[in-house]
Amino acid sequence: MMIKVLTFGKISELLGPEFSANATDTDNLIASLMEKHKTLNNQTVLIAVNNAIVQHNTPLKEHDIVALMPPYSGG
Repeated sequence: MMIKVLTFGKISELLGPEFSANATDTDNLIASLMEKHKTLNNQTVLIAVNNAIVQHNTPLKEHDIVALMPPYSGG
């Protein structure tokens, strides 16, 4: 399924700010990105699907929007 991927912070520097990808779930997406972009293997990535952060593998549907972000902290 074709999805839209948005990236932020250091991940954006590695992959570009936005692109389309073909993935069935979040684990599949991350595995394919790590295979193509070896520098991503050293990054911690937070994943959001349609504006909701996910902690576990999440199925993806056509036209979902997945955001890849570095960990953040605040106060």
